Amino acid sequence: MSPHRTRRRNVGILVATVAAAVFLTGCNPYDNKPLTLDAREVPEAVRCEPTGTASKPPALAYDVGGPYLVESVVDGDTIRISCNGTSTRVRLVGVNTPETVKEDSPVECGGLEASDFLHSQLDGGQVFLSADPAQGERDKYDRLLAYAWTTDGALVNQSIVELGHGEATGYGKDYAMSRTFEAAAEKARAKALGLWACPPPLAHDR
Repeated sequence: MSPHRTRRRNVGILVATVAAAVFLTGCNPYDNKPLTLDAREVPEAVRCEPTGTASKPPALAYDVGGPYLVESVVDGDTIRISCNGTSTRVRLVGVNTPETVKEDSPVECGGLEASDFLHSQLDGGQVFLSADPAQGERDKYDRLLAYAWTTDGALVNQSIVELGHGEATGYGKDYAMSRTFEAAAEKARAKALGLWACPPPLAHDR
């Protein structure tokens, strides 16, 4: 066999191997960002003018808006920022924590711990926010829907799920981080972390 044919054959094997890896794992070997069902549906900067002064972490590769001063933590999965001069609630995408402030509802098991965790991460701090096109810009309560990163590059939504403070959910819709969050939730559940240590029906019927 000629050297040229050998090289072409080797290249063909390499391409086939990479393609098989993509098909079997659902991962892009050249990009470590979580994939979505639609490659266009990736996090994008929220449309609010920055209110903070922190620098974007070098490792944060996503398109983000901010930084934004955190006005307050509402509960385990909701914060407030100023969006273009208006105090605005931001609901963290892909997570749901037990209720603590819902009107006419009791405080649910694990809710206070989830809220305390978010306070510990964001009180008096700044965040960078990205919207998820698959989820929409706002929910039916007019809350901004976003992924929130701290100034050191930690994705708060993911941390909540990893520690068992919230379940992974898109409320029936796809979301960019679904694979990552769902895998983290399964690990937290297996270890009975956070809300997964709560008695039925709260944790085990979710």
